[in-house]
Amino acid sequence: MDTLVYLYGIVPADAPEPPPELPGLEDRPVRLVRAGGVAAVVSDVPAAAYGDAALEAHLGELEWVGLRGLAHERVVDWFAERGPVLPLSLFSLHADEARVAERLRGDAERYAALLESVRGRREWGVKLWRIESRFAEHIDELSPALRALAAEMEQAPPGRRFLLAKKRDALRADEMKRLAARVAHQVFSSLRDRADAATATPSPSTTPGDRVLALDGSFLVRNEEYGAFQQRLGELARELTPVGFDFEFTGPWPPYHFVTSDG
Repeated sequence: MDTLVYLYGIVPADAPEPPPELPGLEDRPVRLVRAGGVAAVVSDVPAAAYGDAALEAHLGELEWVGLRGLAHERVVDWFAERGPVLPLSLFSLHADEARVAERLRGDAERYAALLESVRGRREWGVKLWRIESRFAEHIDELSPALRALAAEMEQAPPGRRFLLAKKRDALRADEMKRLAARVAHQVFSSLRDRADAATATPSPSTTPGDRVLALDGSFLVRNEEYGAFQQRLGELARELTPVGFDFEFTGPWPPYHFVTSDG
């Protein structure tokens, strides 16, 4: 067998046919395989490069994988701009169209339900960054515990004030972590209220440098609710940027975080 069938995603059976100018992996033409009331977005790829042994060898080549990832995303994005799509993970392969159709018919009900759950919705990404140097400048005013300690220090005699200053220095690091976690939770909860679904990727426990990732969130937002979602995000940015936080807003994306990796 000279070719394998590469799958990009699952779409409704009435999805538009892709145009010739939409190249897939290896610049092969993209087409639809319809079965079971849904359709798979596919193209052919050479078996010599995508068979099990060859693919395993290629997976260690970052440039090779990256270029095919871009092609994969380009195809999925084209369909996402025109209707619901369930993106599949990179390198989902079948031996031929008959196997693809069998897969569609075997799981058609679940695919159809998932497609309806993301219809008219897009995924948006929000990252919240804590800028340690800027946040440290405001922690004394943001923390009730540190404000109370400062008030106590003003009334304390010199010896007691020295001990309280030591306590304040130790407390600052804990308060920075605690308040940053609370801010991240509040941001996520506030945006989740304006989305149909939301998920957050765990942030690394340690981040080198002054810029620390506090929240990496993904939000599934109805198209008609996007204005309200964006407005709330702007309000949060205006409130939190002055005290040491930065926002990164990306999208729209296909619903990568809201369907299972195998569609």
